[in-house]
Amino acid sequence: MKKLRRQTRGTAVLLSAGAIILIFLATASTWISFRAEDTFDRILRDREIRQVAGDLLSSLQDIETGQRGFLLTDDATFLQPYNSGMSRMPGLRGQLNSLLDTHSPIADRADTIDSLIDRRLGIINATLELAQAGDLAGARARVMTGDGKEIMDQLRGQLGDVIGRADQRIDTAVATQKTLSSWMKIFSIIGAVALLFVVGMAFNVMMRQLRALRGAEIELQRLNAGLEERVAQRTEDLMRANQEVQRFAYIVTHDLRAPLVNIMGFTSELEASLKSLQAYVLADGERISPNDIQDARLAAAEDLPEAIGFIRASTRKMDGLINAILKISRDGRRELRPETVPLRPLIETAADSVAHQVMETGGEVTIDVTALDPVTDRLSIEQALGNLVDNAVKYSAPGRPLKLAIRARPEGRLMVRIEVQDNGRGIEKGDHERVFELFRRSGQQDKPGEGIGLAHVRSLMRNLGGEITVTSEPGRGSTFVLHVPADLRKVMEKVKA
Repeated sequence: MKKLRRQTRGTAVLLSAGAIILIFLATASTWISFRAEDTFDRILRDREIRQVAGDLLSSLQDIETGQRGFLLTDDATFLQPYNSGMSRMPGLRGQLNSLLDTHSPIADRADTIDSLIDRRLGIINATLELAQAGDLAGARARVMTGDGKEIMDQLRGQLGDVIGRADQRIDTAVATQKTLSSWMKIFSIIGAVALLFVVGMAFNVMMRQLRALRGAEIELQRLNAGLEERVAQRTEDLMRANQEVQRFAYIVTHDLRAPLVNIMGFTSELEASLKSLQAYVLADGERISPNDIQDARLAAAEDLPEAIGFIRASTRKMDGLINAILKISRDGRRELRPETVPLRPLIETAADSVAHQVMETGGEVTIDVTALDPVTDRLSIEQALGNLVDNAVKYSAPGRPLKLAIRARPEGRLMVRIEVQDNGRGIEKGDHERVFELFRRSGQQDKPGEGIGLAHVRSLMRNLGGEITVTSEPGRGSTFVLHVPADLRKVMEKVKA
């Protein structure tokens, strides 16, 4: 879930980055568009200024050409350029003034150009009036003074400067337009690359999220399957515990009831024997029959000692059974202390405790430890292992050297397997489960015991969250296996949960 949340945050960051890039690109594109539009407007305006200025200069030249042709030939047909230029002049002058007024860098040129045009047209019109009045020589003399040429040169300079400046501004605007276009291309490429990167990263994150969701789904299915398995296991454990409770109740009622029945029976015999003794002891001088004397002597010599002996044996039996029950009960209530338990030293200690007995049979003890040291309750493992090696010696096959092997191996990731193998008497297949029941023993009963050792080991293992199992064949030996959780702390956490 944490991984999924991190990926979600990563997606949000990428989407935010993509949004910022889009905003930046939109802002930059808008600014470039406005700049490009403004530059284009300036180009159009400067081109129009250049065109009007050129047309005005061309019209002045037409007027001057018509004037000179008329004065040289005295032919009115040469006035056609003059008339055409004069007809265009008002419109061109107004158009140029309007354009120059809106262009502050050369707005001051409008008045100067207007003044020069008025002066030049005034001289031309004056010469034409003289010529039309018949003073052609006077008109020509006025032209020869050079006043008109000087004014025309000034007009060419002013209009040429306007045209030159317009050309410069057009060139600058075109360069600016190219720069803006280049920036637009750069921004477009950067934006495309950035968006592709963001989209690619977002797609990658999305695919990871999909894989994480798929993994989470698989993990959920696995957990559900594990939960079902654990529920089934818990149900099985409860059924097994219930069966054990029932067996335990039966054992307690049966095994404790037997000594009680004996005690009750021999108590009745004590009462019967007591009557014979009372008849003899409490006769108070009365004559006692030989039968009463014989019964009293028999009661004192045999019946009473026998009854008392059986009663004492029964009470000892009951005391042993009760102590065994209390021992298992105390193990269940004892607080477990998880710690790292070094297996090899613990196994070597258990083996050393029976080494001399094994050597007396001519046998040997082998140890093989490949498992990591578990975190468990040391006392429980010591007691369980000690009980198993004691049983191996206790139930060794007569006349056969005892071979005892103790191995510790990993069992999956969560368990440790401790095996105690012997070549002793072995156990019948039908008794494999029975040997773990309280007060139950199997095979030849030639060894002392109450039948609580293996029941005690099973209790210890189950308190640790483990188990004990056995495989055995009569006459070939037995292998008892302690299945120990690798970390008791996790077991205790699950139990608390």
